[in-house]
Amino acid sequence: MNNHLTRIVLVAVCLALVINSVLAQEAKGGGSPGSSSCDVVATPKLSIATASPGTNVGIFSRVGNCSSDKKRYTIKVSAVSSCSQETEIASSVVSLDPSQYKLISVTYAIASDTCVGASTVTASVYEGGTLLASQSVTLTIQ
Repeated sequence: MNNHLTRIVLVAVCLALVINSVLAQEAKGGGSPGSSSCDVVATPKLSIATASPGTNVGIFSRVGNCSSDKKRYTIKVSAVSSCSQETEIASSVVSLDPSQYKLISVTYAIASDTCVGASTVTASVYEGGTLLASQSVTLTIQ
C-alpha cells in the first residue's frame, strides 16, 4: 500500500513539474498561440525515462488548435515495446477553440509481460479519421 501511495505522489509531482514547464514555455512564446509556429501536439514528456514492468509512468503532452475554427480532435496515446507489442494507453476526444491549447496527461501501467528494451510512446492527434500530427518519446523498460 505504501509503495502504491509513493507512486501516486511521484506521478502528481511530475505532473506539477511538467505543467509548470509547459506554462513557462508558453509564456516565452515557444509554440504558443501568436508565435510563428504552431504545434498540434508537443513531444510527450515522461515522469520517468526508465521503468520496470509492473510500474506506472506518467505521460504528458500538449495539444493545440492551430486553426481559426473550433475543432474536435481525437487524441490517442500508445506504446510499442521492443518486441513490437502495441498497447493503446488512452484515447479521448477534446474540443478546442481557435488557438487554444490543452495539456493531456495519462498514466501508463506497464504490463508485467512487457519486453525489456526501448519502447516508443506516441501521442497522436486525429481530426475525423485523418492523422494531423504525431510525436514520440523513448521509454526504456528494464
